[in-house]
Amino acid sequence: MTVDEHSTRTAATGTYQGHGVHAAPGVHEYAVELARQALPGGGRILEVGAGCGALACRLRDAGFDVVPTDLDPPHDWIHRLDLDHPEWTEETRGPFDMVICVETLEHVENPRQVLRSIRSLLRPGDRLLASTPNVTHPHSRLKMFLRGAPFIFGPGHYHQPGHISILPDWMLREHVRLAGFTDVTVTTGGSTWYEGRRRLAHRVETGLLWLIGLRARADSGEGICTFVTAVAE
Repeated sequence: MTVDEHSTRTAATGTYQGHGVHAAPGVHEYAVELARQALPGGGRILEVGAGCGALACRLRDAGFDVVPTDLDPPHDWIHRLDLDHPEWTEETRGPFDMVICVETLEHVENPRQVLRSIRSLLRPGDRLLASTPNVTHPHSRLKMFLRGAPFIFGPGHYHQPGHISILPDWMLREHVRLAGFTDVTVTTGGSTWYEGRRRLAHRVETGLLWLIGLRARADSGEGICTFVTAVAE
């Protein structure tokens, strides 16, 4: 994955400490909550795919020691890292208590290889937290039925923001397990960013899908993104 191919980002859904939040609303907050549950005493975290620094700042404010990385770092305090062809440096090699990979695997060419690379950085007992768009969410399933592509995938999202790998929850779970992790837990979080009439239409759609049996399983928000936590074997 080159900078020219996938340096573009999803539109910001808000800001945190002046940094744009390039993830669905509630995703960063839920990621921090899961990190606190996994590391209640704090710890050192490698964040891969840091975006513009908003999640790294949230994690630091939560008491974690964070080393953020990104393919195309917007700040000099974020280390450059191409996950498809990683070159680990002294700062990014660890050791770490957890690697966080939020809304990043859908951008890489080989998610299984990325997860194996992440596993190589961790000691037995260290943690992984990863997330990707939830393509089994009822809204996403409707999009797939109507236009042949899940929510935030398809021709309009392939090049910008570069959503090239579709990972249903069962596949992400298996990728993580086969990469050398155990105690794999899948949850969902985050919400759509619709507003005004589009938000009202989305609520009507959600109600109709509920009536025909397509009901979202959400642990936080609408459950628009899939989260996986796991322990390195």
